[in-house]
Amino acid sequence: MSTGSARVYDLSAARPEGWFDEVLRQSPDFERACQIIGRATLGLGLIAGARISSLTPNPHSQNLTAVEFSIGPDPTARQVSLAEFRETIARYLLTPLHNTSLPEEPDVEALQAHIGGRYMLEASLFYVRPIELRHDLGLSEITLEFNDVRHVLALEDFRDVIDERVRAELGLGQADDEVAIDLALVIQAEEANASGNWSATVAMLTPWLAPISMLLRTGEAEELTEDVHGRLSEGLDLLGTAYANMGELDAANEVLRLGVQWAGESSKAGDLFFTLGRASVAGDKHGEAIGLLRRAIRLGIDEGEALPLLATSLAARDQTLAAMVCLDRAREAASEAMDTSELHAELEARFGDAWAGFRRWMTETE
Repeated sequence: MSTGSARVYDLSAARPEGWFDEVLRQSPDFERACQIIGRATLGLGLIAGARISSLTPNPHSQNLTAVEFSIGPDPTARQVSLAEFRETIARYLLTPLHNTSLPEEPDVEALQAHIGGRYMLEASLFYVRPIELRHDLGLSEITLEFNDVRHVLALEDFRDVIDERVRAELGLGQADDEVAIDLALVIQAEEANASGNWSATVAMLTPWLAPISMLLRTGEAEELTEDVHGRLSEGLDLLGTAYANMGELDAANEVLRLGVQWAGESSKAGDLFFTLGRASVAGDKHGEAIGLLRRAIRLGIDEGEALPLLATSLAARDQTLAAMVCLDRAREAASEAMDTSELHAELEARFGDAWAGFRRWMTETE
């Protein structure tokens, strides 16, 4: 499919989705191998073309587990430690690919070859879903989805991200994730947002999305300090806020949801739920906003800030009484977060005399 000079191709047929799960379903031996050497190691070994003939677990150290295998065109089997097995398959998987040109009307095989067949298999193994390929002026970009967040990466950047994940899974000289993701950028993004320079925040922090989405699915994320989790979620809050202020509400929602996953149940999670709820209100997603804002309030967000927005969404969903109660509570909190006089007048008009009666009844029962 063409868009102007650009060519855009749907990758749904080119994705080898579920290939590894199908392998496991077909062979109990592979299931047992997963338990011994790990799911990712076995999957990457298959992608590299390794043929495992036996595994001898070591009860004292997984890395001392013995693996007997052959690989590539040489049928000779050799027995090595698991650590050496991982190094061997890494050499096969991290060899640079020769770029394959893209014909005008590529079939599935041509699309896979252009992206790199092994990268498509690895992406599936890591639960990354390439959505579409855009080719323009000799350059290719891939739209992909991971952890329910969409990213757009140049083809070479996509390969680099997958290669880094391979290195991390195989335990080979991966970069320290705390260093690779420059947390100092959070301070710069704070300054940019404070001055309304939303595009600067987007430019600084968008490159984080792919690596930290992938990091979240690994055990490495649990090893990061609480401070790093907090700074990452803070950065995602800033990025989501920037997207929302630029009118890109879908992108804001995706980023903020990722931030919520990083924040867990920390105090920062309340800020993220509030920002996400505010973006949902702005996007007229009021049913979604109600749950998000209520969660933010439970996590300690200032009611004076959140209740007027919650009232707006409740009113939009015809929950008039709940909306009025929220407005009253906001007034009690001396909220000046937003002018609610127009909404208050509208809701009073819906109630008529019933609201005054309800207030009298509430006062009498207190």
